Amino acid sequence: MNFQSESKKSGDAFEDLVFLDLQQRGFENIDKNVYMVGTGCEVDFVAKGEQCEYVECKGGVEGDKKRPGAKRTDNVKKAIANGAIMKTIYETMYYVVYFSDTPYPGSYSDQMLNLALKHKIIDEVRYLKV
Repeated sequence: MNFQSESKKSGDAFEDLVFLDLQQRGFENIDKNVYMVGTGCEVDFVAKGEQCEYVECKGGVEGDKKRPGAKRTDNVKKAIANGAIMKTIYETMYYVVYFSDTPYPGSYSDQMLNLALKHKIIDEVRYLKV
């Protein structure tokens, strides 16, 4: 089994779940894979409605030696770094990160997310199980 191929499929399936969640929240105009000009960053979705949300998806299926979502510090770090970079130009953007699993309480990931939320690098975190 090709690890990268399985991870890509799992990540794509998670993005499909996030898309459905955004629709259920009332967003009708949802753009996918949007480059944030001048940042070198891309968001997975821009969901437009009464409010506009810029959405990052970090998730997949837990498996053999695979930790999904916010259990992976590299997922958390990338989401926070992207938020920090994008908000230097797009200061008022509402940045939402979806994870497929919660961090372990008190873990590095948990601490990083709490700090990012406190300082509005990330505006909201949502969890969706795959």
